[in-house]
Amino acid sequence: MADHVAFAYLIADELEAIENPLFLQYIEHDEQRRIVPKIDNFVEDVVPLYSLSEFRSHFRLSREQVEDVITTLGPVYMNLQQTKLPLTNSVLACLWTLVNQESYRGVADRFNMSKSTLAKHLHEFCYNINTYMAHHISWPRGQRLEMSKLGFDTAGFPNTVCAVDGCHIPIMRPHCDNPLVYMNRKQFYSVNLTGFCDSQRRFCHISVGHPGSWHDARAFRFTEVCRVLEDPHSLVPQGMHIIGDSAYPLLPQLMRPYRDNGHLSARQRYFNRKLNAARVVIEHAFGILKSKFRRLHYLQMRSISNISSAVSACCILHNLCLEPSDQVVVVGDGVDDEPYPQQPHNTNACHYRDQICGQI
Repeated sequence: MADHVAFAYLIADELEAIENPLFLQYIEHDEQRRIVPKIDNFVEDVVPLYSLSEFRSHFRLSREQVEDVITTLGPVYMNLQQTKLPLTNSVLACLWTLVNQESYRGVADRFNMSKSTLAKHLHEFCYNINTYMAHHISWPRGQRLEMSKLGFDTAGFPNTVCAVDGCHIPIMRPHCDNPLVYMNRKQFYSVNLTGFCDSQRRFCHISVGHPGSWHDARAFRFTEVCRVLEDPHSLVPQGMHIIGDSAYPLLPQLMRPYRDNGHLSARQRYFNRKLNAARVVIEHAFGILKSKFRRLHYLQMRSISNISSAVSACCILHNLCLEPSDQVVVVGDGVDDEPYPQQPHNTNACHYRDQICGQI
């Protein structure tokens, strides 16, 4: 029997099979019969000794922000059945898991719980963050819109609402009907995160979970923002626009660089430089996101639903803990989309782009 238990744990370590319900049930039953050594009182004895900067370094959020999360999730957590883990311990363990690339076994030992308990609480934590704290990702309006516009004006590309780009989140081979669709051009599994951010590098809309094999433009078409761009009461006010790179289509509300065919004018090349310089904020946002929540460098999950939930939760927490002093770390995902294929001539979009080109 002991050999079977050891083999089961070995397989779990190799495959990170913490999402398998049968495995979780087996391990929980086994752990009820065995005394597994853990680290005692890490939250009670060690965490209080952290200075303010040390606490933020380990959990990315300040103590006050963690208290806000606990206050928000408290009523929901109290409704969970058969939970014996204090909410503070659960929140800190989940944050530690998302912030670090430490193994689930290591995190579980540190916070005195089993791997199966950590997995359950992590998925529940991400779900609740997305459900009850989603308001931290909102489209810029009013004063926020003016602040974002001012930031892009300063960068040299006026009347911009936000910037858009795609980012690949590496994952394990997913459990789905067609897992190969999640293999991108660089031959690793990933999901596509389409992010929109303002000039302060705060996400104002995200769309996550589309297969890594999709082109950025295709993922963009499935976002809520794209669906409402043609609406007269669009998210983008008249005379303003979103900016993206050459992977995106040219629309009246979405500006992209001129296609460089070797015959661009000096003014068109200047337009491209200014647009790319202003658009870099979304790359900075992705870089900060992945540097703060390092679990996103490789998500050891197989359920697309759980993957999407974890990525979305990290984006919400990114907005919650973002500070102007955060160092910009551009973390490439190794997947660069090809330019958007030649599209039917959009006269209004071309005229609007030429108008901007003549003004900057």
